[in-house]
Amino acid sequence: MLVYDITRSSTFSNINNWFSTCVKYGLSGVPRILIGNKIDLKEERKIINTMATHLAEKINASYYETSAKEGANVKLIFKMIAETVYISKKKK
Repeated sequence: MLVYDITRSSTFSNINNWFSTCVKYGLSGVPRILIGNKIDLKEERKIINTMATHLAEKINASYYETSAKEGANVKLIFKMIAETVYISKKKK
C-alpha cells in the first residue's frame, strides 16, 4: 500500500522512491495499491487523477482515492487489500 497526500506534491514524488526501496528489498512481486488520500480537500488538490493513474500503471498498481477524515473508500481499500492478498496466496 503506497499512500500519498493529494494536496502535497512531495508525497506523490516520494512514491517512486518508496517503490524502489520495496524492489531493492525483494518485494517487487508483492501486489500493490496506490492510494491518493485527502480527497475531502478538493480545493487544495495538487495531484490530478491522470498523474496518479499514470504512476499506478508504471508501478503496476491498482489506484484508489480516499478520505480518511470522511471515511470515503476506506472500507473499500481494506477489502481490496484482503482480496489481493487472498488471490496472491491462492496462486502459490
